[in-house]
Amino acid sequence: MRKRTYRLDPAHPPALSEAAKAAHDTTGDERIDYDEIPDMGDVDWSRPAPKPTVTMRLDEDVIAYFKREDPKGYTRRMAAVLSAFARRNRAPD
Repeated sequence: MRKRTYRLDPAHPPALSEAAKAAHDTTGDERIDYDEIPDMGDVDWSRPAPKPTVTMRLDEDVIAYFKREDPKGYTRRMAAVLSAFARRNRAPD
């Protein structure tokens, strides 16, 4: 038997045939197997409070330093460095 490989494009999923749509629509809930789905009753689905937005002026060389590793995540890394600095220099309770 020959092996076939298919590549799916998420932007253009294959269309369901009319027969497949009809079979899907007529499948009752009692035929769905839920055995492998974990119990998610104790999960906290609330979102964390949004972080405040801060605007600050930085030297170009500082921005270039953080953008050098990954231009997309540079602000997250800047926030991590500031957070680590604040935790290290926090006054003892």
